[in-house]
Amino acid sequence: MRYERLAALVNTGKWVAAEEELANCPEAWDAEKAILAAAIYTNKGDRDKIFACLREGLTADPFNYELYYMLGGYYEASNVNQAYLCYENAELFCQANTASEKEDLETILNRKEYIQSLEGWNVHRTAIVILSYNLADMLKRCVESITLNNLASACEIVVVDNASTEKGVRDWLAQQRNIKVILNSSNMGFPHGCNQGMAAAEPDSDVLLLNNDTIVLPNSIFWLRMGLYEEEKVGASGSISNCAANGQQVETRFYSVEECFAYGMKCNVPMERPFETKLWLMGFALLIKREALNQVGMLDTLFSPGTYEDDDMGLRLCREGYKLLLCHNSFILHFGNGNGKNFDVWKNIQETNIEKFKQKWGFAIRYYSWERAELIDLITEEKDAPISVLEVGCGLGATLARIGYLWPDASVRGIELEQAVAAVGAGYLDILQGNIEFMELPFEKESFDYILFGDVLEHLVEPVRALERCKPFLKRGGKFLCSIPNLMHASVILPLLRGKFEYADCGILDRTHLRFFTRDSIQSLFDGCGLEILEMKGKYEELGLKEDNEEKLMEIRRIMGEEPTEEFWVSQFLVAAAKK
Repeated sequence: MRYERLAALVNTGKWVAAEEELANCPEAWDAEKAILAAAIYTNKGDRDKIFACLREGLTADPFNYELYYMLGGYYEASNVNQAYLCYENAELFCQANTASEKEDLETILNRKEYIQSLEGWNVHRTAIVILSYNLADMLKRCVESITLNNLASACEIVVVDNASTEKGVRDWLAQQRNIKVILNSSNMGFPHGCNQGMAAAEPDSDVLLLNNDTIVLPNSIFWLRMGLYEEEKVGASGSISNCAANGQQVETRFYSVEECFAYGMKCNVPMERPFETKLWLMGFALLIKREALNQVGMLDTLFSPGTYEDDDMGLRLCREGYKLLLCHNSFILHFGNGNGKNFDVWKNIQETNIEKFKQKWGFAIRYYSWERAELIDLITEEKDAPISVLEVGCGLGATLARIGYLWPDASVRGIELEQAVAAVGAGYLDILQGNIEFMELPFEKESFDYILFGDVLEHLVEPVRALERCKPFLKRGGKFLCSIPNLMHASVILPLLRGKFEYADCGILDRTHLRFFTRDSIQSLFDGCGLEILEMKGKYEELGLKEDNEEKLMEIRRIMGEEPTEEFWVSQFLVAAAKK
């Protein structure tokens, strides 16, 4: 035993001496050290250090049942459902091969039974619904990864095969005894097939929609369930992955399945702040609470054969006041597009379903759900600062939600002009509907550290009026953060010289723009409002211009007798301004 002296002190209750001995132990963590250290801080009642010890231990050994048992004890004081899930995971990893382990398993099972008797306990099994179409090897590996890493008593597997044509898929499914199988005679599409699977699942089970081109890693589903039971109003939780959109793809690049596994093993551990509120979650691994599913209904088959049904589900949940949490400590390997097959086909389907979504909801979700990372990057406070933020033209609130995740003590509020958009966003964030130029602003004076205008000023009749109306609500030392399209971009200047000035659905010449700006007119705008520009930088984009445009731009500069090289390639200016 590496920590014989420390263990002796802990086992005899000599806590002061044990803590002193812990300080003399090697810096590196393993499960044994984490268990002893967590016991010391449990005696002291220091919850922050208890969690830190368990996090270090499970990072070193993510299969240690004793650590999960202690993690359950940590959560008992705050969330009995999460405590139960931890005890369930302890049961999974306790092999009971020795007399001691058998005693430990009995203790774990007794604790689970005790938790079930407590008020507030309400954990459901998880029905894992997989839609199958060909890709036999992937499907087998997906199912095997589920059964290997989850208790059979905690989940059921439902596979709906959408008339696979590949040899061996349906034969293999027919041989499975631990799977509910539905064999369709024709391809019903993703939404309909998933609905079949959800209907076939146990009626009280939560539902995990899982693509067949995924591999579940150890603790992936455990942390998804921990997110789902973080609080009562969480309606769904989702995973991060190597292949995803919507901010769910990790930045690390992987060149093999083995690299994904190694990353996931280090990722799927306790984190201080693993859960990020999202507007919608990708359907490749989407866990939905049964209560929420019963309230909002199943996937909308309008979006058959697939794509945008997960966006639609997210908005329906938000509209009913449910939270959706992205679990940053639940990594699932996702090959994507059936390992790259049929990419062009799905791209065309996606374009069709974009229009279906717009017809159903009255707005284009992509237009109103971008996270404005370039504006977030202008926020300079430390991440533990209690900042207050107002975003004008917040859309569905994606930027505000991101700020709330990065600055956990932040207070965020939004204003959105479009009534249908604001109504959805208000389901999960503090968003008001109204026109910033005329509406009554129900805020206290000097109440915001930041007021954001992300591509908004160009849509207003009087941008000056909007800024002046917001000025009183900006704190001393607070900042306006704005992004403003640049009319001098080469994609506008070159066609204009040929007599063309054509509006588009988005971009610099968005047909809804009422005002146009260059660097100089932006400076004049803020000067006229009594605001000092502290920083103005360009966002550079070529926007699909041809290579021979550089020569044309050189000629323009020669004629002008100037060299405004940068401004030809700036698609928008990012501005930070404060009261003079």
